Amino acid sequence: MTQEMSRQQLAAPESWANFIDGRWAEAADGRTFERRDPFDQTLAGTYADSSEVDVERATVAARAAFDSGPWPRMSASERAAVLGRAAKLLRERATSIASMMTREVGQPGQLGAVAEAADHLEYFAGLAVSRRDEAVTGQHADAIGLVAKEPVGVVGALTSWNVPLSPAYKSCPGVAVGCSVVVKPGHQASGGTLELARALHDAGLPDGVFNVVTGAADNGAVAGRALAGSPRVDMVTFTGSSATGRAVMRAASDNLSKVSLELGGKSPHVVFADVPSIDRAAAAAAKGFVRLAGQSCQAGSRLLLHEDIKAEFLERLLEHVAQTRIGDPFDSKTTCGPLVSAEQLERVSAHAESGKRTSRLLVGGERPDEDDLASGFFFQPTVFDEVPADAQIAQEEIFGPVLAVLSFRDVDEAIALSNRTAYGLAAGCWSADLSTAMRFARGVRAGIVWINGFRDDSVLKQMPMGGYKQSGIGRERGPEGMEAFLETKSVMIKSV
Repeated sequence: MTQEMSRQQLAAPESWANFIDGRWAEAADGRTFERRDPFDQTLAGTYADSSEVDVERATVAARAAFDSGPWPRMSASERAAVLGRAAKLLRERATSIASMMTREVGQPGQLGAVAEAADHLEYFAGLAVSRRDEAVTGQHADAIGLVAKEPVGVVGALTSWNVPLSPAYKSCPGVAVGCSVVVKPGHQASGGTLELARALHDAGLPDGVFNVVTGAADNGAVAGRALAGSPRVDMVTFTGSSATGRAVMRAASDNLSKVSLELGGKSPHVVFADVPSIDRAAAAAAKGFVRLAGQSCQAGSRLLLHEDIKAEFLERLLEHVAQTRIGDPFDSKTTCGPLVSAEQLERVSAHAESGKRTSRLLVGGERPDEDDLASGFFFQPTVFDEVPADAQIAQEEIFGPVLAVLSFRDVDEAIALSNRTAYGLAAGCWSADLSTAMRFARGVRAGIVWINGFRDDSVLKQMPMGGYKQSGIGRERGPEGMEAFLETKSVMIKSV
């Protein structure tokens, strides 16, 4: 893949329609909305502002594609071939897609996100081909049972803006096994999902199998509720806040639709006294809360340090934080772009002010004062020490570059502090003692645990991702991520 474009090389912003039943379709009432670049407020793109009517059109198309179209009736290898071609197209178009997504979300590194999406398509294509049903034999020689797995049907996917191509692992596993999909992407970053729809269509995906409806903040919520509550939808998968996740569950409950939720997090990053490398762990801790400007549900926003190494660790941590380069996400030197919106900047600022009242501010805590950053929604990487375990900044998901530092004395206290939130998405620890690390891993209530490498995603694409408690229901990615889109049928066969 080639590198992302510079800001000077960017093409004119696109004007997008919905993608329904294999065609580009304007919103039924003709409404549109604009997305502005969070770096300089220039136009990033124009999108269809959909209503319930557009959602109905998309779900009707998806229902017909599943009930009577060719896709669920194709062989797994035929479906895999389509997904493989789509992955190839994503890679060929990576530069323009990544640049468009950077413009939408304001963060560097989107070229890697396109590559990862292509990898997901190929992974699930292969998994669909290799998957097998089971035969069951019992005491009777003239009878056999078949445990068959079948596609769940029509899937409504409500995706988040911070991973614009998340439908590649959030809904395409369902596509791989024969489901049809309607995606409502986050209004801040709809372009990636529309580009995915274009690649799938160009790769030969039948009409109606992958549909996209977009919507602005207010109208988007209306469209999202309509999708989650549609009687034509068999399963709803959602990524976002825990509060919105509850609303999605309520809407889906009218039809008893299957629900998968990937929600918020307040992930503990624990460093024991026998940490193998303080510098490596400090670098990972800095990256863990600054990456994507902290706008990640897996962000290591709580740093738990053993009291014996705390002073030395904080010194190294602040050195790494100081190396963060805030700026234009199209500048190759930038490591942290702006927050996604003015509303998010206001939220992060409010949390930082709360932290100043309860904790000791070590660095940051406000917007940068550089003139060339004045038009962007920037917030300095912020570290608070001596944070009470029940403080707002230690309990609530901030979705910004704000780190709460706490200390502990032993493994039991580290586990207790880690579990002292409503969330349970991810966690990590550093220790040279495997017994200590495994004791923590088994004791923490989290769906993902890293040991000696926080946010190391080298094998995560093949492993299930999801959370405990208010961090969600179900799992995505890996074989479990495909299982979520399958229904189980028991077939009993007896000879005549």
